Amino acid sequence: MDFSVGDIPIDIIIFSLIAIFLILRLRSVLGKKTGFEKHEAISLTVKAPAFLSNTKNKPVQPAVAPVPKVNYEIPAANSELGQTLQKISALDSTFVPQKFVAGTEIVFRKILTAFANADLNSLGSMLTSDAYSSFERAIKKRQEAHEIQKIEIKAICSIAITKAEIKSEVDSKKALIEVKIISDQLNCIFDKKKEPVVGTESVTEFIDFWLFERVLGMNGQDISWRLKSTRTGT
Repeated sequence: MDFSVGDIPIDIIIFSLIAIFLILRLRSVLGKKTGFEKHEAISLTVKAPAFLSNTKNKPVQPAVAPVPKVNYEIPAANSELGQTLQKISALDSTFVPQKFVAGTEIVFRKILTAFANADLNSLGSMLTSDAYSSFERAIKKRQEAHEIQKIEIKAICSIAITKAEIKSEVDSKKALIEVKIISDQLNCIFDKKKEPVVGTESVTEFIDFWLFERVLGMNGQDISWRLKSTRTGT
């Protein structure tokens, strides 16, 4: 039985041609690249806000609370105390009241730290012989009782010059200056069981009067002021 194209119904031929056209059209679309075929890395880096970064890409440092400024109280030059300080300056060209008070702040911190740590070597360079003996006795008594002293200066509120004197001796002259130091401290003594026995673990205001001494006319051999005595007051 012979078979020819003319025997195929015309509608089947038309549907076949349409199907072939649709297949070719779909293939052409699926064969094109739409831009998502490449598995490109997507950056997830989030840029820090300007206030958390700097121009040199350095690590951001945490904010540090500013240290409270100490109030230095210097007596007026025309006062009796101020005139005594001028006399000390005349005998010691290195003495300047403002620098002396600033130095007192540094020494105050160093002496209290050395005392709490039982550092007699450091204390020896900042105290007169009498003051050193007093500090040494207190440290030895503390050690014999197996006690530990904790001193933490939270703030020094003010330092004021309250007294000044020039004392003449047989072969020298000494300058004596007393300062009033108001500070906020955590100052407590603990026993061997770490229980507080003296002082308190809370921050407390301390008022101290420290007397400093310096031998005048040493021609630069010893220009340091040394702590002579201490007392507490109001």
